[in-house]
Amino acid sequence: MDDSPPFRPDSAKDALEGEGDFLLPICAPKPGLLMGEKLAMIVLTTVEGQRVGVPLGMQGLSDLHEVTREALRLLQAKDGGSVQ
Repeated sequence: MDDSPPFRPDSAKDALEGEGDFLLPICAPKPGLLMGEKLAMIVLTTVEGQRVGVPLGMQGLSDLHEVTREALRLLQAKDGGSVQ
């Protein structure tokens, strides 16, 4: 069982400083999901144990679903699975 306190977006620190791209560290499985009426937040836990909240609008969440589904499809094809 996970004994960490709930993720609090209102007290989380801003990881992005300045301009440019930002790459998250490798994240552990079992992300969390916080849902609002117009905003979703995916909560990822890094291998170092830090939690990262990624806020997404509904269109961003839909786009992430499509991209993830395609990535899984391609990975399954490489492992000998069928491509659908």
